[in-house]
Amino acid sequence: MLEFLVILGLFGLTAGVYSFLFNRSNVLSHSIGYNLYASERVLEGAVPYRDFHTLYPPATFYLNALFFRWLGISLHSALLGVMVFKVLTAVAIYLSGREIMPRIWALAVALPSVLWLRPNGPFKSVPMHYGALFLALALYLLLKHEKNKQLGSVFLAGASLGLVALFKHNIGAYALAGSLVWIIFENVNVRQLSHQPQNSDGFEATNVEPESGRNGIYQSLMLLTGFAVVVLPALIFMQANHALQPMIRTMLFGPGEFLLSRLAVPLSPVAPLVLLSAVAVATYASNKLRTNDTLAVGCWLALLVAISVFLLFGSQSDVNQIIFYLPMFVLGSGLLIGITGKQVVGSNRRSLLIVSILAAASLMELFPRFAREQSIAAMPFVLLALFYLLYLLSPVIREFVGGSWQYRLALAVLPVTFTIIEGRLFFNTYFENSFGFKAATSVSVERGRGAYFPAATATMIDKAVRYIQDQVDVDSNAFAQSDAGTSLLFLANRRNVSNAQFWVGVGVTEGERAATLDRIDKSQTKLIITSDEVLAAEKYDPMRDYIERNFKPTVRFDEVLLLERRTN
Repeated sequence: MLEFLVILGLFGLTAGVYSFLFNRSNVLSHSIGYNLYASERVLEGAVPYRDFHTLYPPATFYLNALFFRWLGISLHSALLGVMVFKVLTAVAIYLSGREIMPRIWALAVALPSVLWLRPNGPFKSVPMHYGALFLALALYLLLKHEKNKQLGSVFLAGASLGLVALFKHNIGAYALAGSLVWIIFENVNVRQLSHQPQNSDGFEATNVEPESGRNGIYQSLMLLTGFAVVVLPALIFMQANHALQPMIRTMLFGPGEFLLSRLAVPLSPVAPLVLLSAVAVATYASNKLRTNDTLAVGCWLALLVAISVFLLFGSQSDVNQIIFYLPMFVLGSGLLIGITGKQVVGSNRRSLLIVSILAAASLMELFPRFAREQSIAAMPFVLLALFYLLYLLSPVIREFVGGSWQYRLALAVLPVTFTIIEGRLFFNTYFENSFGFKAATSVSVERGRGAYFPAATATMIDKAVRYIQDQVDVDSNAFAQSDAGTSLLFLANRRNVSNAQFWVGVGVTEGERAATLDRIDKSQTKLIITSDEVLAAEKYDPMRDYIERNFKPTVRFDEVLLLERRTN
């Protein structure tokens, strides 16, 4: 009964916090164009890859199409859908924690995870806002298998990973491959242990269940079967709609091209190295000062104060380095300890491995773009790995650092570090210095009602949408050349003449570019939504020449530039 009340309380608390935040955005998200506009087309019967170009798996489009069918076609409906998934994800993270830790530790993971929100779009419709729920469920089911040893849990975990793949295929693939490696590793490890020589008493040196090694093949098959039960029907559906071949081509090659186009130089590791070095020095000093509690405690307090001051008042670029590298350190430590078996044995070691593997899968979206938001999105899983690692190593930490206060302060260093970073990001994302919301102005256009933006952004959206609606008839098209173009067309309830949601995006074939230009010319499309930057970057020479000859700039809303067809 108590567990049910805790879960209900966590659900209510998370839903309550998110109900104040989910419809507040600081920018006009491009995901409105590449997910919500596409979802509206799916609702009307279009099929991804066959009828429009996209780089993402299909589940996001079909899910949002359901939200639109139930709640109406609007930005608010999509934001509300993301909120539901994020609330359920927080609960799933808690349930995963409860499989391996006491309630207070699991809550210490779940509660901070509520406020780890992407700064550039906390509730925007991106695939891993949905896929994170199923990744957390897969983690919960694999951890439950460690207790009940029932293959049904592995089957359901595979099905959950299949759902992850339908939202974000690369994360699903990483998690599936990692889970299979985990099963194989455990199978080999158990076989080796079962053949160890007996000790002097005639008993095996290690407590091993011989049948565990034989179960590895069955676990692998059940995991793959569960995955296939979810993914194969989706593939059959796409094949029946003549979209499987272009989908496979897009999934295999399009994202690679997309990522290559966004290769970035990793951040400097100086700040996290200084942080970890300071923690190491404090740990060593605490060990050497075991006989002097006052100095040892003072050492830890000085470290916590220094970290707090740096994280609260230091430059954001230095904090970003820690956001980028510290999760890697946590997960690397978890994997190393889980593989070597040092300090942790038995089912605890196996649980640590699977937590670290699935958390690492969620973090893999970070590469090779090295975008801060990808690291932030994985933080709930990273925190679970961190707290479980601290929980398992707490006896070792207590013995090494000495007294009870030193032990408590040593345990607190990394959680405090993550919490202060989280608080800083959360405040800067949502609030002005006066603690008022940055996004406090609701847009008035019908499809945007109930969504709040900063005043300048809301004004731009309203003016641009109304202008588009005045210039383009309901049954007519405009051409969204810029990233913001399709988002504005969705809010204006107007169509994009191009089947490429992002015209300057990768994976848009020469055939699609030529077909778009042909449709613009034949339909005499009279409005182009673009920007100075996109116009200058246009690489398709026929399109650039056609625009120069036939269109002229007429009005600008911030960075959004609208071109109209010349009348002469």
